[in-house]
Amino acid sequence: MSAPQLVALAIATVLVPASVFASTECTKMPAEKWLPQSEVMTQVEKAGFTVQRSKQENSCYEVKGHNKDGKNVELYVNPVDASMVREKVKSGIPRVAVIAQPDPLFAGLM
Repeated sequence: MSAPQLVALAIATVLVPASVFASTECTKMPAEKWLPQSEVMTQVEKAGFTVQRSKQENSCYEVKGHNKDGKNVELYVNPVDASMVREKVKSGIPRVAVIAQPDPLFAGLM
């Protein structure tokens, strides 16, 4: 490779990852046009997600919770119309319901 090609490759290597970390844009509407966060979270729950926490992140509502399959998700929701802009399923163990069962070893103690 020639020197100019190496320089171009080095610049591209630096610039491409920067675009990967760019924030998600949900809307260009002013904040006074946004729905209340609680109303948007209600719509997210009606869509089948369990909301653990939410916050305003730039021009989006960022929601962390679980999808219908119990997998951890991070959602970016448009605050104007509550539409889903991005859903990122996190790797890991799905959330499951744990039902307490008596331990047979201690059954005689109860």
